[in-house]
Amino acid sequence: MTFDPTTARNYVKAVDLTGTPRGIAAMGPEEDTGPAFNAAKTQAQVVGSGVFAFERGVTAQVREAISNAALLAQLVASRKVSVEKDPLTWFNAYEGVLQNIGWTLQEGSWVDYTTIGTSAQVHEKILEVAIAALAPTVAALAIITASVNALKGMDPKSQWLTIFDRESQKAKIARFQIGFVNVDAQGDIFVSLLLCLIEAQSNLTQVLFFKFKDARATFRANSAKVSVNKASITDLADAIRTKTSAYQHDYLSNILDF
Repeated sequence: MTFDPTTARNYVKAVDLTGTPRGIAAMGPEEDTGPAFNAAKTQAQVVGSGVFAFERGVTAQVREAISNAALLAQLVASRKVSVEKDPLTWFNAYEGVLQNIGWTLQEGSWVDYTTIGTSAQVHEKILEVAIAALAPTVAALAIITASVNALKGMDPKSQWLTIFDRESQKAKIARFQIGFVNVDAQGDIFVSLLLCLIEAQSNLTQVLFFKFKDARATFRANSAKVSVNKASITDLADAIRTKTSAYQHDYLSNILDF
């Protein structure tokens, strides 16, 4: 899709988030401070039901823009579609928002990974699927692994798990996103994006530790290599930040340095 700045700005301006739940605030005042985005560091952040990791060299401006764009996509998708009733349509809506704001996604398909590999718990399965689906470099895989393990190791009352569990678990459905962001030698921006869907026979709790094989649940994933139009970062960052500002406190975690 060719990026047209005027069309994209009009799209963001027209987004209506009226009535979108704010959620339960995940950060207390004492947690508002912490590391800022820093291009010299490898970092990660929870964005609603997603975890986005940023390789060293990705500018702070790009990191913030990627997080806010992913948040906008989630808010719009959740307003349009009930994930409990139709999770695949929710993901389609999520991807549609990203495409409208300058992300180019490769066409992908959903693959059932339930019986592939040996992992019993979700956090282990994510890494198995990432290796199989994204074929990341050694460095990328190390960063994805560190991000997932950091999430798994968080205190249950931490803002990372508070946000992630609240947004990823919906009754018998769990849906979440794993993103790895990097830039190439020319400064082009890429996101390795993994969309994950668990459908269980009973309500899910503590999704990262859920033993889906014991509960007759399925684990499907859709992977895509995404390129982000550099002009969209400059042209849309302020508009998307403004549109999502009321929700950032409740949907964005603090930033973790690795």
